[in-house]
Amino acid sequence: MRIARRFGLPLTITLCMLMLSGCWSRIELNELAITSATSIDRKGEEWLVSFQVLIPSAISSGIGIMGGGGGAPVNVYSTVGKTIKEANSRSFFESPRKLYFAHNRVIVISEETARRGINPILDVYLRNTDARETVDVLVTSGSARKILEQMMQIQKISGDGIREINHLESMYTSVLPEVKLFQLAMNLSSDSASALLPEVFLSGKSDVSSLQVFESTTLPAKIKLGRAAVIKKDKMVGWLSRKEALGVAFLRNDIKKTLLTYACPEEKNKHLTIQLGTSETKLKPSLTDGKLNVKVDIKGKAVLTQSDCSSMDLYKPEIVAELENAAEQEILRYTDAGWRASQRLKTDAVGFADMAHRKYRKQWRTWKKDWDSVFSEIEIKVAADVTLLNVGLSNQPLNVNNLREGKK
Repeated sequence: MRIARRFGLPLTITLCMLMLSGCWSRIELNELAITSATSIDRKGEEWLVSFQVLIPSAISSGIGIMGGGGGAPVNVYSTVGKTIKEANSRSFFESPRKLYFAHNRVIVISEETARRGINPILDVYLRNTDARETVDVLVTSGSARKILEQMMQIQKISGDGIREINHLESMYTSVLPEVKLFQLAMNLSSDSASALLPEVFLSGKSDVSSLQVFESTTLPAKIKLGRAAVIKKDKMVGWLSRKEALGVAFLRNDIKKTLLTYACPEEKNKHLTIQLGTSETKLKPSLTDGKLNVKVDIKGKAVLTQSDCSSMDLYKPEIVAELENAAEQEILRYTDAGWRASQRLKTDAVGFADMAHRKYRKQWRTWKKDWDSVFSEIEIKVAADVTLLNVGLSNQPLNVNNLREGKK
């Protein structure tokens, strides 16, 4: 009995260690093709999936575009299949390495693909464990593969660069949203069944897929963000301009930071710019004869970042009040443009359905059967309240001539 107790526990631990040890499922790093970006196009009835794969030797220290070497940091190739997963599997026919998606940063979808339906994209990414549901999703009006082929001058890996552009724009201007794949799925499965996706496009006429373009200090073409694609259920139904997209962002309470530029109250040919640092939107729905109305209250705090208004003394409270009122009117113009565009596209891009469902549960049972009709008849009343916290260190715009006269 003592012997059993003495040797039983060590023997059990040893057996467990033998069962848990081993590397039978190991995959070496040199067997993987690290994918930094993916694009999805349609080729007839088939899916054309493209992959931006890293070339480790070209992006290591001292080699590549930024380090003075000669190799491209990425390689782009495409596969075709009846389904996205079949297209992915066909990479084994031409790639010496297994595709690895843990570092995938963006998915670029062509407009044609988005208009035909993105449910298969959501399905394959959310169903499989090897895909990332935190990738940024963007739409392009042309070929999605073409975006992946383009080089960027500052960022070695353009997939990372596109994600950073999208993130910074969302943080500092809030015109276009940064939408992760899981957020897109949640938005489309909500009561409003809609989402906005940023547009990425190539600005310029020349090809930037060759390393020769980096011999110049200016690229002939650049990757930029443009409009906002409106997705209804699982299909794209149209575009919002930047002005309309910012208006929708105000209505959805999606403003983090943004800039407003408008004419000086007394000098229409001169302008000033304020930075809206914080903004809060509150929706107050009400029913009038069974018709839904929404009061929108927008409050924000801002600072003056530039002023060309030479005839204004910014240290006077009444002048500051004028600037605040002008900023409020500018916000109303944005929200009006965004609201009209949403109704024109017959898409609840502002997310009022979720609010209506929470507030009026009984009526929602009827409204949800034909929400498009209910949405088209909603009347909104928007009120904006902007507080200008700081106008800077000068009450007048900087004028070098005035400074010189002051020295005399």
